[in-house]
Amino acid sequence: MTEHHVPNQHDTSPAAAQRPRLINAALIEQLRETVGSVTRPWWQGDVVSENGLIYGVNLGGSRPPLIWCFQGYGEFSALAAALGPDQPLYGMRSGHMVVKNTPENQINMAVMFAEELHSLGLSGPLFIGGNCQAAILAQKIAEIFMASGQPVSLLIELNPLFFTPYAGRAALIFGRYDTTNPLHRLHDAETLLRVNLPHSTFDILPSEHGKLFSGRILSLLSDLVRRRMDEASAAYSGSFPIWSLRAEYTLPSRITMTAGCICDIQITLRNTSDVTWAPTYQSGLSVGNHWRRPDGSMLQWLDGQQPLNRPLQPGEMIDIVLLARAPDREGEYMLEVDMQHAGIAWLSELGVEPGRCNVDVLRPS
Repeated sequence: MTEHHVPNQHDTSPAAAQRPRLINAALIEQLRETVGSVTRPWWQGDVVSENGLIYGVNLGGSRPPLIWCFQGYGEFSALAAALGPDQPLYGMRSGHMVVKNTPENQINMAVMFAEELHSLGLSGPLFIGGNCQAAILAQKIAEIFMASGQPVSLLIELNPLFFTPYAGRAALIFGRYDTTNPLHRLHDAETLLRVNLPHSTFDILPSEHGKLFSGRILSLLSDLVRRRMDEASAAYSGSFPIWSLRAEYTLPSRITMTAGCICDIQITLRNTSDVTWAPTYQSGLSVGNHWRRPDGSMLQWLDGQQPLNRPLQPGEMIDIVLLARAPDREGEYMLEVDMQHAGIAWLSELGVEPGRCNVDVLRPS
């Protein structure tokens, strides 16, 4: 019988010693120096990040900031001009032609740029984009932010070379005459796109490879980027983790109900998170309630449910009526108002304080 060596957390074999680290601090420092050496001499704009790898233009603009990973400075300058002074743009350079495109380099470069961006302290949901090879890097950066609890409203991928799974909201843009367009290179590419990026849109521009950042095509591109950003700003992005949601509930401190009867519970719901909540049919968010016994133990987890019928902006409040059914036996109970993300979790399970109301349940007359 052949024995196979199975690595474990105490593996000290030569093979384990040669295995590359998932996150390699020495490699990140090397990548930082390499990318910086081809960025600092050529790029213009405000150097805004901790280690000088992120440049900003139009920073006084009123629109939500756009973060973009470019292949070179010419693209950055062109897109900034086309988007206009009201669109803040943070640009960074990919490893195109200076860093070997390996999985190890990609993940460590994504971590490097995520740390640089985090140092900016940008608030609210992020808009992150990239083109060609840099589109894949932008996706990895977006995934790091999402995993850390930072909402990402929209990932924009311009002519990505291939599709990799992404759970958030994405806008994919392809060149009709681009020879690297995966829609031209793969069988059933549109089906593959829908499976890997289920919350995505895709648009086609009449462009060739390498000719997106000039002339008429650049005008079409900038208009499309602004439109897709506006759409994402006005709707639930689907691209932030459930634990980034926050809510406050205002309801009566005590009410009286009749055992086994349904009662209207008047609630004021406030969105205290940084993202817009779309109506329930888009977002899966709804308000419900639980029942607890006097000693705090759970009596009934699922009871009433009230959908959201319109979008709710950050900080906005809405008055709703929740239909709740009283317990069958008379006594004192605690009604808890909570919000659920359908099929995922209730906010109280993630540390968000529910609304509470003491209920005196009376015997039917």
